[in-house]
Amino acid sequence: MRPARNAPLLVVVSLLALLATACAPQRRATPWSDLREVTPAFLARAGASDPSLAIGPGGRVALTWVTRDSLGADAWLSVSSDSGTHWSPPVRLEPRRGRVSSYPESRPVAAWGRGGMLVAAWAAARDTGQFADDIAARVSVDGGRTWGPTSLVNDDHADPISTYHGFLALDVLPDGRPLVAWIDGRFSAGAGEEPAMADIFASTSGDGGATWSANTYVAEQVCPCCRIALRSDQRPGERPEVAIAYRGAADDMRDPHLVVSHDGGATFADDALVSADRWKLPGCPSVGPALTFANGGGHYAWFTGESPDDSVLTGRPAPGVYLVPWRAGAGPAGPKRALSDSLRDATRPMLASLGRGTLVAAIGQAVGGPVRKVLAVRRLEPDGALTPWLYLGSGVKSGAVAGQGSNGAWAAWAEQYEDRTRVRVVRLAER
Repeated sequence: MRPARNAPLLVVVSLLALLATACAPQRRATPWSDLREVTPAFLARAGASDPSLAIGPGGRVALTWVTRDSLGADAWLSVSSDSGTHWSPPVRLEPRRGRVSSYPESRPVAAWGRGGMLVAAWAAARDTGQFADDIAARVSVDGGRTWGPTSLVNDDHADPISTYHGFLALDVLPDGRPLVAWIDGRFSAGAGEEPAMADIFASTSGDGGATWSANTYVAEQVCPCCRIALRSDQRPGERPEVAIAYRGAADDMRDPHLVVSHDGGATFADDALVSADRWKLPGCPSVGPALTFANGGGHYAWFTGESPDDSVLTGRPAPGVYLVPWRAGAGPAGPKRALSDSLRDATRPMLASLGRGTLVAAIGQAVGGPVRKVLAVRRLEPDGALTPWLYLGSGVKSGAVAGQGSNGAWAAWAEQYEDRTRVRVVRLAER
C-alpha cells in the first residue's frame, strides 16, 4: 500500500523547525535533510492511538497501535520492509476481541531478533475485574507474516486474586532470547485497587516464545503507574547485559532509578539512583524514563515534576525533562542536562540510538508556536552538542521514536484530529 500523504503536517513541521532554529541557543543545525510522512494508508483516517516502533535487521520496521470500539481495545501490528513505502496488512495481536489494556504509558510493544524473529507483547485484560491484567506475548519467526500462539508471561496468571501487570518493556537479547519486564502488583494481591508501590519482574524465552522462564525479581519499591524502559547489550567475551530504567516510589519519592543485570537477565543486583530530584508526589506521575545502552553505557532521560512542599529546598530542579550519561556498574556518569530550551511543559521523554549519537524526543509545547502539544525530536551528538528541536504533529497525546543506523530515524505519534485520535508515522534522514 502507498503511504498516505498529508500536507498540513509537513507545513507545521517546516514552520516550527524555523522557530526552533531561531529561538534555541544550539550549536548545530537541524540534521534532518529529508522528512517523509509514511503513515500506512489504512491508518490515514482510522481512529487509532498508543503507537510504538521497532527497527529490525535489513531496515524492516514494525509499527504497533491500538484501536477502540464498544467491545474494548485491540492491539495491531504491521511491518514495512521498504522504508514505509508499503506496509503489510494489519495483524490483530490479541485473539480475544476488546481484551487489550492500553494507554500511552502502558501500550503494546514489539522487538526484532535474528533471522526474522519478531516479538510482540501487551497487557491482556482478565475477566475478573479492574486492575487484573496479564502480560501476553506472541512470536513470529518469519518477520511478522505468521504468528505463534499467545503466551501469558507472568507466572502468577492462574492466581485468581493476583492483580495488575503492565507498563511492560521488551527487547531481544544479543544471544537471541526475548526478554519482557513489567510492573507487577502480585505482592498487593487482593487489595482491590492500584497499590502505592509495586515491583518489577522479568521473563525470558529460550525456545522462540514457546515457553517462558520462571519470573525473575528485578526491583522493589517501584512506582506502580510509570512505564519502564529496557535495553540490552553485550561486550566481547562477556554475557549479555540488561538495563532497566524505572521510577521509584518509596515514601512517594518519584526519582529515577537504573538496575542492570550482568548475567543475561538471570539476576538484577546493580541498582542505582540516577538523580536525587526529591520529587514527592502522593499520586500517579504517569511518566516513565527512557534509556539507551551500548558498549557498557548510554544515556538516561526522565521527567521530574513539581513538589510544592519541597520546592524551596536547595538543589530542587525545576520541573521538566532531564538527560544524563550513565555507565554499567557506576550509574550516572556525568552532569544532568535540562532539555527545556524552546520546549515548554516538556514531558514523556524518549531516546533511541543513532550510531554513536542519540535520538532525543519529548512531548511539549513549542515556544513561540501554537498552543497545542507537539512531538519534539533532536539529535545528541557524540561530543555532547544538541541540535535544535524539530517539531512534529499537532495535538500530540503520545509518541514513539526509533533509530535506524547512524543517519536515519523514525517517529510515530497519536494526535487529536477532528473527533478522533489518529496515528501518524514519519521517516527522517540526515544530511
